[in-house]
Amino acid sequence: MSRSRIKCAACKKRILDHEPDLLLRDLDNGGQSRYFHTRCGDAAYAAAVDRPSFYRLTVRHVEEIAN
Repeated sequence: MSRSRIKCAACKKRILDHEPDLLLRDLDNGGQSRYFHTRCGDAAYAAAVDRPSFYRLTVRHVEEIAN
């Protein structure tokens, strides 16, 4: 999936190339991933708390050197 097609799981708006994002990966269910705007981070935390599973929450920055 190209980065320009990624939509936020909370607000359903597209995450643009110049915006950092949060990647919430459910490691117990085959590594299923959901993407969030950084401003929708509270929804990412709530999604992880609502379901008992093992998650990895990663902040992806726009600049490659920051990752």
